[in-house]
Amino acid sequence: MWDLKVPAREWQLEALERWRNANRHGVASVVTGGGKTMFALQCIVDAKKTNPKIRTVILVPTVALLDQWYLGLQDDMGVKPSEIGLYSGESMSRSPGEINIMILNTARTRIAGIVEGIDAFLIVDECHRAASEANSRALADEHVMTLGLSATPERDYDDLFQDVVVPALGPVIYEYDYNQALIDGVIAPFELANVRIALLPDEESEYQKLTRRIGPLFKMRDRGEDVESQIQRLLIARARVSTKARNRYPATVKILERHRRERAIVFHEQIESAEILTATLKARGHRVASYHSGLGASLRQDNLRMFRRGEIDVLVTCRALDEGINVPNASVAVIAASTSSTRQRIQRLGRVLRPAEGKEMATVYTIYATDPEAERLKLEADQLEGAESIKWISMRGR
Repeated sequence: MWDLKVPAREWQLEALERWRNANRHGVASVVTGGGKTMFALQCIVDAKKTNPKIRTVILVPTVALLDQWYLGLQDDMGVKPSEIGLYSGESMSRSPGEINIMILNTARTRIAGIVEGIDAFLIVDECHRAASEANSRALADEHVMTLGLSATPERDYDDLFQDVVVPALGPVIYEYDYNQALIDGVIAPFELANVRIALLPDEESEYQKLTRRIGPLFKMRDRGEDVESQIQRLLIARARVSTKARNRYPATVKILERHRRERAIVFHEQIESAEILTATLKARGHRVASYHSGLGASLRQDNLRMFRRGEIDVLVTCRALDEGINVPNASVAVIAASTSSTRQRIQRLGRVLRPAEGKEMATVYTIYATDPEAERLKLEADQLEGAESIKWISMRGR
């Protein structure tokens, strides 16, 4: 029989009781970093004790989350790899396991064959992502137990959530917000450091050229002319110049030199850039590996496992780990390049920057290169909750 290797938190015990009282159906809305995956594992153990013949199916929106669940079931609950079925575009088990992890896209057509004629427990991670007409096919079967997990408790659930997710999984039965998690010591205090870099002369020239082309189009739009598609294309091209700024590499390396031997995760938007950073850091003696969709499943899982276990200190990734990554003991995050908002990044990184023995503060570095990025960061800084401090650092001209 499986069992958890860490004790349950108080909120998880309360949520488990709520779930039981709701006939083991419903959605838990838990702030990023609050421990919703561990809560789900508690529900799996409870379900197995209640019904030893039950088969569990876990639906996830991304391969990164499939990897995380696959490792977490083994490391945190003692499930054998042979007991786990994996279903995605790159891996398809020959027969169902006692626990099965499926990508949502795959589940649309494959889940019926896994749950037909048996008692099934359906878990949907990041369940707001299932709120679409296409994904509703993955939720259509009857299940004796259901659990939805949401990492975005402040999200205003739209009609599709009410029309698709609630009928399939049940209503929100438990909410655990940021303030309560901070009071309970479940989320680590964090600080932000926004780091300004300079564009190189050729990058600055290209950026300004695109800016000069955008200006007149805004005026044309104000006069009612249909130029929105042109504006968006140029804005994307200009943002790409900033994203590819070559000074992002030395700035990232310099930051990590300050935090050598600390557990750190680095985010970039592009696989090629992630690999350049990985190679550069490795050459400077950092214990580092990459994690992105360009790697095979086995290597990707091995790299994530090494980072979880402290066998490497730095994990360099693209968007693959933006949502739902659960890496204990990481105390530093570097956003080397990103298009998402600061609020989204903090929510997503909350599970990375979680409390650990000896860690008093988590630090999130955001590297930026242009005035529009600076304005966005300033605006979002006013809206953030919980940041102990916000520092503005310049690496221009260095």
